[in-house]
Amino acid sequence: MRWIAHFHPVIVHLPIGMLLAALLLQVLSGRPAYAALRPAVPVVLLAGAVSAIASCVTGWLLAADGDYEESLVAWHRWLGISLTLLSLVVYWRVRRRGFDRMHTLLSLGLLALVVVTGHLGGSLTHGSDYLAVGGSASPASAEVDSPIVNVQAAKAYAEIVRPILRDNCFSCHGATRQKGGLRMDETAALMKGGKDGVVIEPGNGSGSELIKRLLLPEEEEHHMPPKQKKQLTERQIALLHWWIDQGADFTRRVAELKQPDSVRPALLAVQSVHPRTMVSDVPSDAVEAPDRRAVEALRAKGVLVMPVAQNSNWLDADLSGAAAAGSKVQEVVVLLSALKKQLLSLRVDHTDVGDSGLAAIGQCVALRSLDLAGTRITDAGLAALRGLRELRVLNLVGTGVSVAGVEGLKRLTKLRAIYLYGTKVGHEDWTALKKAFPKTMLDTGGYSLPVLATDTAVVRAPAPGGPGKK
Repeated sequence: MRWIAHFHPVIVHLPIGMLLAALLLQVLSGRPAYAALRPAVPVVLLAGAVSAIASCVTGWLLAADGDYEESLVAWHRWLGISLTLLSLVVYWRVRRRGFDRMHTLLSLGLLALVVVTGHLGGSLTHGSDYLAVGGSASPASAEVDSPIVNVQAAKAYAEIVRPILRDNCFSCHGATRQKGGLRMDETAALMKGGKDGVVIEPGNGSGSELIKRLLLPEEEEHHMPPKQKKQLTERQIALLHWWIDQGADFTRRVAELKQPDSVRPALLAVQSVHPRTMVSDVPSDAVEAPDRRAVEALRAKGVLVMPVAQNSNWLDADLSGAAAAGSKVQEVVVLLSALKKQLLSLRVDHTDVGDSGLAAIGQCVALRSLDLAGTRITDAGLAALRGLRELRVLNLVGTGVSVAGVEGLKRLTKLRAIYLYGTKVGHEDWTALKKAFPKTMLDTGGYSLPVLATDTAVVRAPAPGGPGKK
């Protein structure tokens, strides 16, 4: 008998349509031109009442699965039964008494029950916020994701994993519906699992039921999400797999977790505002064309070198791919000196660059953004950066620098942001740093001062023949 329950989502539309049609016929038949429609009203009412009975039976069986929030199910169930009984009463009265004043009042009550009961059914199926416009009724879908400026400082679950689960899983496994007895919007419930057991095995992504279901072919019955729903991307699945492999921790930040090379591109992809996009406007002054041989030499080592805009001689460089290509980045950075006049943005994060490599980087005097996260630099190497007067953004996350080394950069007055999470800079150093950098956003990972509109800028190519716009 349980299989009959699955017809409820289909059958439930019949009483809604028929009862509303009966009420519409009743209104129209009150006009002389449509008086001939009046005999059809009780017939359609009866059909609606019978289909409502079928909906109640299948709905009761479906609710027995326990996949839905109990209080919402209870309201939907008893209002549905009330709707069925009232539709029978309205049918009986119209057959016995005709279209009197009481019939009109009962019809209005029937209309109200159709609307309210239908809305509750929609909430059970699609979530309580399915009609929300520009907002949300449910706390989970009301969450606003702040841009992740520095993925290494982001909380792995709260800022990366939860948004993936919320956007793809909570509608069936959230507060109002728990398909298979699985609720995923609460951490304790997520780890508890559902009727078929746990879905997450900390430290074992491949063995976790969640990952297994995501990787099944879409045509498979147990594939999740269902094939008619929006599917997760390969990057999203990779991030979930990585988080589970690292212990499925709910509090640690990305920088505190091991990051295999295979997952780094996916982590960088969630960085919606990369530090290099927060630099000053591209200079309006012309600069000579870069040495093509130098550019090709860097590209041959796996370095990504790109102009900041079409037909621009100003450049961005990313050395993170050089290591993957088998190059020693510590040696590759020496080649940057040939582009010291054109280079505006440089990424050497999570490479083998140490203090000696900063000497070459320090010659790139046009730099606006420099990402050194996860490198082997120390305070001694930072001294080589004191000549970068145009620097706006500096990422030192996960390096060995301390407050003494950072304070040595205080003459770089154009700095807008310094990222210091996972360094030797402690909370006790906060006051000294704010005194040294009064106009700079200092992000230590645990807290940060807000960035005001006057503190930020956006990279744009200057208008042809005119100064850059701010």
